[in-house]
Amino acid sequence: MKIEFVATDEFSDAQKKGLDQLRAAVYPPEVIATLPGRIFTWASPQWSILLWDEGELVSRVGLLVREIVSNGETKTIGGIGGVMTHPDKQGEGYASQGMREASKLFGEKLNVAYALLFCRPHLVEFYKRLSWKPFRGEVFVEQPNGRMEFSANGAMVLGVKEQAPLNGVLDLNGLPW
Repeated sequence: MKIEFVATDEFSDAQKKGLDQLRAAVYPPEVIATLPGRIFTWASPQWSILLWDEGELVSRVGLLVREIVSNGETKTIGGIGGVMTHPDKQGEGYASQGMREASKLFGEKLNVAYALLFCRPHLVEFYKRLSWKPFRGEVFVEQPNGRMEFSANGAMVLGVKEQAPLNGVLDLNGLPW
């Protein structure tokens, strides 16, 4: 397995092609039509952790960093989005390895207070095994029609440089990721 940490705007042609192929395998049109988040506008990851197996991109974890308002205080936090693993490779530990790498990078290179992700209910246990905890408060995001509470997917948090809040009010000051 080869792991790369790459700024998304610096992808090579091979990385772009690999991501396009992976996205098509994970999210064919019939799957996209069932996703609750399909009606939202999402932030693009600033970086990607790419996991390759024998020259094929098999998993990706998207990362971003943003200043948010966390229970009334401005904090720099990390975001996880666009996590995907090829259906033929799921259950082999690729996403877990990518998420462990993301946690390490948030602390060592990206210097965030804590991290946040959104996930569908069936993925909560997966993320819990990686030390993420459900956030039980309110999360506000921007959408083209204005600021709104985001509840299409559940939020989970991970302490990095400090303990992440488990409830309260988070304003992401932008699009969800």
